[in-house]
Amino acid sequence: MLPIGRSSAVNGIIVPNNWRGQIVEMMYPYEEDKAGKLRDRHETGKPGEALQADDQVISLAKELLNDSLYLEAESLAEMLTGPRSEKASARVRLITILQPPPKRPIYYLPREIRSLPHWTRNAMRFLGDFIDMLVKASTYEKMGDEDIFRSSLGPAIGQFKKAFPKEEKLVDWLMRYNRFLYRDAKHDMDLPATRKEHRFTSREVVLCIFVTKELADRLTLLSEFALRVRQDKPIPKK
Repeated sequence: MLPIGRSSAVNGIIVPNNWRGQIVEMMYPYEEDKAGKLRDRHETGKPGEALQADDQVISLAKELLNDSLYLEAESLAEMLTGPRSEKASARVRLITILQPPPKRPIYYLPREIRSLPHWTRNAMRFLGDFIDMLVKASTYEKMGDEDIFRSSLGPAIGQFKKAFPKEEKLVDWLMRYNRFLYRDAKHDMDLPATRKEHRFTSREVVLCIFVTKELADRLTLLSEFALRVRQDKPIPKK
């Protein structure tokens, strides 16, 4: 047993000062790619498609963002295809939208944003991981079942729906976010005639950054556990 007055963290679990052999808090058990398999198997977008975007993420952005934010997102997407100075300005602004905490996965996002418009897949991976964490933390707060941490995002949203039955609109947005990012054998993405395969585009990444920020804000307003995870703080162990 640890001496009174000390604290320790073992395997992500916080042992508080009043510890008497019972674990009462834990850090979120983050694992990369736990949310699911991304639709895009390619790490880069195609240069000629940088300003294209799937209707799913466009509609999400238009519903979740106010007019000013949506127009800013579209402007930044265009700037990423412009002169070097415009690219640099757009990247700086995008990096400020989502910053650590949490250290993981948001710590890795600025590196990916600096690689836009060419490298796109990893940015989407970290954005999806972030929402996955907050959905599962929120659900765990209500349900108290650690199995939620081992599921992918789709089933986790199903459990979130049970935990928060009044949040129908938020559930709808989360389900559409999940369908856009992750593979589902029952759902095929409708591509424009000009796109023969789906690769995440730079415009889609930009819109998804704004959408992710808005969803994260709504989840952390709803759940104390989600807020603590977003702040890199331990959550009570149920």
